[in-house]
Amino acid sequence: MRKAKASSAEYDDAPPRAAALVESLRAFGYELPTALADLVDNSIFANARHVWLHFHWAGAQSAIAVIDDGDGMDEPTLLEAMRPGSTNPRETRDPRDLGRFGLGLKTASFSQGRRVTVRTRRKGGPMLTRSWDLDHIAKVDAWQLLRTAGPRAVEFSARLDTLPKGTAVIWENMDRIVPDARTGSDADEHTFLSRADAVRAHLAATFHRFLAGPRALRLLLNDHPIEPWDTFLSTETATQHRPPERLKCGGAIVEVEPFVLPHLSKVDPETHRQAAGRRGWNAHQGFYIYRNRRLLVAGDWLGLAGWKAEEHYKLARIRVDVPNSLDHAWAIDVTKSRAQPPAALRGDLERIGRTTRSLAKQVYSHRGAKLMPVATEDRVFLWEQRAKHHQVSYRLNREHPLIRTATAACSDKAKLRALLRLIEETIPVPLITITDREKPDQTIGPFESAKEGEVLDVMRLGNMHAFANRAC
Repeated sequence: MRKAKASSAEYDDAPPRAAALVESLRAFGYELPTALADLVDNSIFANARHVWLHFHWAGAQSAIAVIDDGDGMDEPTLLEAMRPGSTNPRETRDPRDLGRFGLGLKTASFSQGRRVTVRTRRKGGPMLTRSWDLDHIAKVDAWQLLRTAGPRAVEFSARLDTLPKGTAVIWENMDRIVPDARTGSDADEHTFLSRADAVRAHLAATFHRFLAGPRALRLLLNDHPIEPWDTFLSTETATQHRPPERLKCGGAIVEVEPFVLPHLSKVDPETHRQAAGRRGWNAHQGFYIYRNRRLLVAGDWLGLAGWKAEEHYKLARIRVDVPNSLDHAWAIDVTKSRAQPPAALRGDLERIGRTTRSLAKQVYSHRGAKLMPVATEDRVFLWEQRAKHHQVSYRLNREHPLIRTATAACSDKAKLRALLRLIEETIPVPLITITDREKPDQTIGPFESAKEGEVLDVMRLGNMHAFANRAC
């Protein structure tokens, strides 16, 4: 039975004004790295084995091109890809699909520049071109999709001409990136190219599971390969891999796998530096949300149990794999940089998070445990930790052999006691704490820079009474 059409008297057509809406689409919250990651998503879904990103410096006329050797598009597919809102987020999608709203290519591109050109071809097919020019839309106030590419867009997509199939996306008139840049300015050029460094780091993290293993994706920035960021230090023997759990949610499975990364003393300095990521160790603790192996959230406690990023939990990283059928349940946004766990999973995630945080704290505290061990009759330590009225203080152990020897040999015992008290009361605990949090790998451990002979001399003097007691 045919559905009756509504009478024209029952509604008004109210299409959005093209010139106004297209400017609004520029404000979705994309940063340059997340915008380019959206384009790489499309390349991966198109079965690309190589993706080339090029930053072309030319002052205010600079451009960025993303070219892949994927399947390419025919004309109907290209037109649909260029249509804003080409996909209904409620529709069932290919499980491999990395998109959701049908906005990524357009909003990511509009967020950075005023002209985006797409050139594409399928194997054995013709080269096809379409372009959105926001200045043209503003002039005509209509959704007029241009069928031609400017000469610079053709130049910057020249690699596509050497491939049997693939797609090139070229951004020009990048008013959000180089609005007032001058071609001859070294400072402006450095600023532009430094943006490429941020993109490299973001893509290395976002697609690290695609960039490793057999048939790995080759992602190149200005012809230099992007290496994957080993988020979980998975190849380090000291990394603790906790058993994964499979949680049911909305008829689908969410897989959760906790990791506790090694103490800095268990890895080499370069590995420790790289594992810190762009934002540092503290900012990268927590849950890592993936959809189809693509990273969405790089370390966050997701508002669970009121947890915040704290120094002693920085080694806790928990991988969460979510299928794209749960996009709505996880409130994944257009930029694919935020997600919130559904209520049905919060209890399990809190339980897993609590266990992982506890283990991470134990590993983090390992160094402190070595510095403040339990004394025995054979071992006497210089510093003592004291607790009184919920306050902790540190005092020099007056029974330490060296202090006892120095006290016996000192003629002015009052001054010696005053010196020891002054040392105890002026330990720069706040400065030590801040330095250890901000630059944990730069804090020197006990006798770390001392020569072996110096250490032996201190040990002999410091333990001479203990040795004498054992000998008796």
